[in-house]
Amino acid sequence: MVSLSFTDVDGWLMASNRRSGNSEFFRMQQNQLKQAQREQRNAERAAAAAARDERAKYCASRRDEAERRTADVTRWVAILDGLLIEGIRRTARIDLQRFKRTFKPSTFDAGSLATPAQRPEWRHFEPAAPGMLSTIFGGRERHAAAVSRARRRFDDAMASWEAQERDRHQHLVQARAVFDARMAREQAECAEHNRQIDAEIEAFNERRRPSVERYCEQVLSRLLLPPDFPRRAEVAYNPDAEQVVVQLRLPGTDVVPTAKTSRYIQSGQNADTIVETKRPDSETKRLYRDVIAQVTLLAIRDLFDADEHLREVAFNGHVDSINPATGRQEYPCLISLDVERAAFEELVLDRVRPADCLPYLRARVSEHPYALKPIEPILVFDLSKFAFIEGLDAVSTLDHRPDLMQMGHGEFEHLVRQVFEAMGMQGWTTTSSKDDGVDAVVKNPDPFVGGVTIIQAKHYKNVVGVNHIRELAGAMEEKKAGRGILVTTSWFTSGGRQKAYEHGRMQLVDGQNLIFLIKKYTGKDVVISVKRPKNAASIDQPDLPED
Repeated sequence: MVSLSFTDVDGWLMASNRRSGNSEFFRMQQNQLKQAQREQRNAERAAAAAARDERAKYCASRRDEAERRTADVTRWVAILDGLLIEGIRRTARIDLQRFKRTFKPSTFDAGSLATPAQRPEWRHFEPAAPGMLSTIFGGRERHAAAVSRARRRFDDAMASWEAQERDRHQHLVQARAVFDARMAREQAECAEHNRQIDAEIEAFNERRRPSVERYCEQVLSRLLLPPDFPRRAEVAYNPDAEQVVVQLRLPGTDVVPTAKTSRYIQSGQNADTIVETKRPDSETKRLYRDVIAQVTLLAIRDLFDADEHLREVAFNGHVDSINPATGRQEYPCLISLDVERAAFEELVLDRVRPADCLPYLRARVSEHPYALKPIEPILVFDLSKFAFIEGLDAVSTLDHRPDLMQMGHGEFEHLVRQVFEAMGMQGWTTTSSKDDGVDAVVKNPDPFVGGVTIIQAKHYKNVVGVNHIRELAGAMEEKKAGRGILVTTSWFTSGGRQKAYEHGRMQLVDGQNLIFLIKKYTGKDVVISVKRPKNAASIDQPDLPED
């Protein structure tokens, strides 16, 4: 049996206690470490969940954005498809009376000048009366002196108040005069404005060219089109024919969205994109052709609707563009037509297919409008603008400028030949008895673009129609001429112009354009005393003899 001393037992107990304490401390450390690990894992899981939620929200927003883009494109295409239908639902007529102003005078407000300053009162200056005891000991004399001093202060205050009131009244009168002058000026400006409106209405009713042109330009500026569409328009008005020639800026090709749909693609954990599905080229081109056709029809409709006197609208639709080959700004014409009211009003515009309607109206339309391939306008706007201005007061100036209608037929034919000679061509006038429908022959000496052109000169007062175009075509065939020109002192029917366009090798020069050519190439100012009657029909009628 082993015996232990008290000292050994005590040492063992102390060592045992030390070992027990270390174990407890170790367990505590382990628990703290596990708790920290649990908290870290919980935080990581929470962060991962938050990241997943944030990513889900981001992806949802991107999907919404793709859907919104698709919806925006779809809505925009619907707007483009409905331009004409939407536009014809309202009247295009402009009530010029609505531009008048009503003068409403203001009420004069004097402000602080309306309130006078407080008038001094003697009671505020008068000293108190002396008492009985004060009177015995000289108070009466002192009171009299005080009253005298108070009287002087009161008089000074009254003088100051009166000066202040005079100044206030003076400023009040001046303010009233300024107000009355401003009211009179505003009333006069309102009256002058209304007088100008009345003058504009009178000029429009009398069919004066500048007023009608301004009115029509206002009509075109108010076309019911999306805000970003161009509205630049120029108008030339021919009062004799009740015709306007319009040059309107059409929307560019960028008006048609090239994307059809958009969809969101998530290609990786942190990679994504919105991909646009391209609209087929054929659909893009068709949509653009339809848009410019709708704008054209809406512009013509609005002009006829706004001005009941108009009988004919010649329209040229252009687009601003930059030639990629030259980098220069160009203004190609994509649509040109000349239509009379009677023919246009036969259309049921809310049922037509705009792109099909233009060929029905015998319009010239670019074969490739989306490529901005230009066409030759039926009527050149700049030429028409000049011609209409020059011919406006022709009858009243007969004493100062030669009248072509006073010429003989032979002299007129020589004049026409000389005009083309002045343009740089070689010309000959034919013998009247053997001309076979040819009044003159001109030749361009250029070896590359030259050739023989025959000219017919119609010294007429009446309309020139389809029969004359057929006559020129027959003469061209008979003489094997490359081109033919028909010149007249009167005007052409729309059917005649269309027939010449269909032939392809003819050019028509009416009386107004002839005035322009004579002025440009010979420097001579002439007039033609031919007035198109207001009730003259512009359809083709049996041709009347002029001899």
